[in-house]
Amino acid sequence: MNSKIKSSSVAGFALIAALASQPGAAGILYGTQYETMIGRSGHRTSSALVIDSTGYLDAACLNSAGPGRRTMIYPFDIPDGFEIFKVEIWGRDASPSNDLGYRLVETCQPFLSPGVPVSTNLATYSTSGSPGEFVAFLFADQHVAISSSCAYYVEARFAADGAACGGYDLATRNVRILLNDPDVIFRDDFGP
Repeated sequence: MNSKIKSSSVAGFALIAALASQPGAAGILYGTQYETMIGRSGHRTSSALVIDSTGYLDAACLNSAGPGRRTMIYPFDIPDGFEIFKVEIWGRDASPSNDLGYRLVETCQPFLSPGVPVSTNLATYSTSGSPGEFVAFLFADQHVAISSSCAYYVEARFAADGAACGGYDLATRNVRILLNDPDVIFRDDFGP
């Protein structure tokens, strides 16, 4: 009987001490990371593409009708095994005739074999029907990056190939990707 009383009083004391102590850091559930590129930092896909800015470091296509592609790409360096949550794109569509089109692309080389790289659209968006300033979201459904054999980029299309662009009425200002490090044990090297 005495041992039961002693053990329950010790357990009660331990519970009171635990409740009265300072709360510890539980850590972060997700290891989210952002990678951002401004509009002008994209890469032209054609040497004939004429890109200019309105002063906000955005990218606007100034081509009239003629040869060449009307796209820019924004490549991202994604660590292997990271999950791609979404891409956010800020811009402006004030053109009554043209729309901006975006796609998140994964391009992979066949594993341990020769062959042509295969490109897959992970998400797409068009500014059709949304005049003025916009924020576009491309959701990748937590796609796991395979950076050892794949490249990831966002492609911005200002017009159909060879067509006239919308000029300063169509602009890409900012492209940001949200990533998650799924490794909850080793991602912080056991640091606080």
